[in-house]
Amino acid sequence: MFNKKKCKNCGEKISNSYNFCPYCRVPLIDSFDDEDFGLLGRNDSMEEVKLPLGFNHLFNSLIKNMNTQFKELESHNAKQDQKKSEVKKGGISISISTSGNRPPEIKVTSFGNIPKFKEREKQIAKKANSIKLPLSEKKFSGMPKKEPETNIRRLSNKVVYEINMPGVKSMEDVSIIQLENSIEIKAFAKDKVFHKIIPINLPISDYNLSKGKLVLELDAR
Repeated sequence: MFNKKKCKNCGEKISNSYNFCPYCRVPLIDSFDDEDFGLLGRNDSMEEVKLPLGFNHLFNSLIKNMNTQFKELESHNAKQDQKKSEVKKGGISISISTSGNRPPEIKVTSFGNIPKFKEREKQIAKKANSIKLPLSEKKFSGMPKKEPETNIRRLSNKVVYEINMPGVKSMEDVSIIQLENSIEIKAFAKDKVFHKIIPINLPISDYNLSKGKLVLELDAR
């Protein structure tokens, strides 16, 4: 009497154990598919699995625990899917433009929704603009060349080149070119051209000219 359910097709009361109606022969499984039958299926909650003494309680506790873990996993996967749809995207664009005899202009721009790229944009822009663009070759043509005296200091995070170029007045007369595996330096003095090749592949972090001495700092981090 109490273990009966009603057929949704004909309205007759039938046993809970039936998977179809004995009166109208309509399958009853679909009518109860929205129920949660646990890890073992429809009969999961009807009675515990019978095992030898001592194993019965242990096995059923394990099954219930696994059922809980599967539900937590499904919930976690659903959250991960939601996070994937909100993945932050972005990048950094570097463009170089030239116009006539004017020196090339380097622009560094970040885009997207990642705040850290804005900070990185400033760092890259500083390094990009720290490289002195080459002077016109006409300024050096016909002038005698001389390799300058150079001192090298190696620190924990950088390499410092001190290049003596007496007669060089300002950075307007200096050309620093970052090549693939070396750095080429040319400097115009009154009666000569200083020429130096540094056989090292490190980025230029800073430079300055003072009293005929060019100090070049390379990032060794």
